[in-house]
Amino acid sequence: MIKSRIVIFINRKMLNNDKPNNNENTNYRPLVWLSIAVVGLFGLSWWWLASAIGDSEKQGQFGDQFGAVNALFSGLAFAGLIFTIILQKKELALQREELTETRAELKGQKEQLEEQNKTLKIQRFENTFFQMLNQFQEIVNNISYSYIDISNERHTVKGREAFYDSFEVAVHKTNLQNWNPIHINDIYVGMRDIIKSLGDEGYYESFTPTYFDHYFRFLYRILKFVETSPLVTDYDEEYKYTCMLRAMLSRYELVWLYYNGLSYGKDKLKPLIERYAMLNNLRGDLLADLKDKFGKYEASAWRKITPVQ
Repeated sequence: MIKSRIVIFINRKMLNNDKPNNNENTNYRPLVWLSIAVVGLFGLSWWWLASAIGDSEKQGQFGDQFGAVNALFSGLAFAGLIFTIILQKKELALQREELTETRAELKGQKEQLEEQNKTLKIQRFENTFFQMLNQFQEIVNNISYSYIDISNERHTVKGREAFYDSFEVAVHKTNLQNWNPIHINDIYVGMRDIIKSLGDEGYYESFTPTYFDHYFRFLYRILKFVETSPLVTDYDEEYKYTCMLRAMLSRYELVWLYYNGLSYGKDKLKPLIERYAMLNNLRGDLLADLKDKFGKYEASAWRKITPVQ
């Protein structure tokens, strides 16, 4: 009677469990059947023991015979536990290996991203730098210089010709108040003649260099941009870009750069000339005095010398 009730109760639970549950995705049917099998086996063994061995004392003796079996099952359970621990250890080892591979992959992705960012920064710098070079070339092209030569003929030259004519051909008069009165109305042919006669002060007091004010201001700005840009931090890279700028300068542009760095640009432009060897291609025979090439600039103005950090 008890067995029947148990079976009926379990069957009802099974029927209830067979109803689909929309709120749960887990399938409990195998667990239910296993529970039924265990309970049924227990009930069957209990019924067989009561029917086959009526004496309770003999039933106890019969049950004691299964003590060794219980110990066996306990040992098997312990072995199963050890086996489970080993499996978990292996799974953890695999997880650690996967984690290491994932970290290595993430590190590689990070390095690639950093390299891409570096490339983008260089591209940003170069876009600005080459735009500045284009502007610089436009400034050169737009230079216009008018002068009277030794034959008293007026000339107007544009672009790079202005640097040559103003230094070698144009007539200059020393009519500025700051000059020595004995030189007032003296006539000089070209800036070379002024510097030979009056020294660097003649260059500084002459009106002619003002024709190139915009030119030298922008030249200084390009060099300063290269020096201070956070996108280019290696000196060799800086030098590479300033070499491009230097390659654009004609022979007489270098001559004018030399003297401008000793006068108007001595505080700002001269240090950059010396940092990037901007006079590297300057011919000494083009200067007003060949001796000018020595002593007025650091050696780094004439050849590349990596500055001490």
